[in-house]
Amino acid sequence: MSLAEQTTAKPDRLGAFFSKLPDQATDAFERVARRPHPSMSLGKGKDIVIHTDRVRAKPALSPTLSMNIGVTAVGLGLWGSLFPGHVKKTLGIRSPEPVVQAVFGARELWSGFTLAGDPTKSEVLWARVAGDVLDIVALKALDNRRNPKRGTARAALGFVLAVTALDVITAMRMSNVKRNCL
Repeated sequence: MSLAEQTTAKPDRLGAFFSKLPDQATDAFERVARRPHPSMSLGKGKDIVIHTDRVRAKPALSPTLSMNIGVTAVGLGLWGSLFPGHVKKTLGIRSPEPVVQAVFGARELWSGFTLAGDPTKSEVLWARVAGDVLDIVALKALDNRRNPKRGTARAALGFVLAVTALDVITAMRMSNVKRNCL
């Protein structure tokens, strides 16, 4: 029997197995599968417990958007952490490079990696909103006549305002996520 035949034969065997089960056993199997932490007793006080975390979010687009926000944050965080001199030059910032790395790099990396790992974490999205407010204040301060990169700072401010709107919408939607639901 070839590998292709084996893969097509398995679902048939599995379907045949479940079709032969009595209705009570099928109902019991479905109840176990729907539990937040299904378990199976092995006897003598030994149990196998399967820990799952079911998430239901409305609409389904929010986790995808949240993950994309996280991936974008990783990119911005890498730019701020690895190239703080370029960030300073691009925006006309006069702060020392370690400040740029901490404010623009490390914060973005933390939120980006956290959201890329679990895009349903609303507390991280709200932390991003707070960080966005900090970015807005910093970029608004750079929007002055003494800054030779005033136009770039304004463009960055517009970008951050748009991202803040997305962060707020996504954080509100992810705050309503129900975990361990059926």
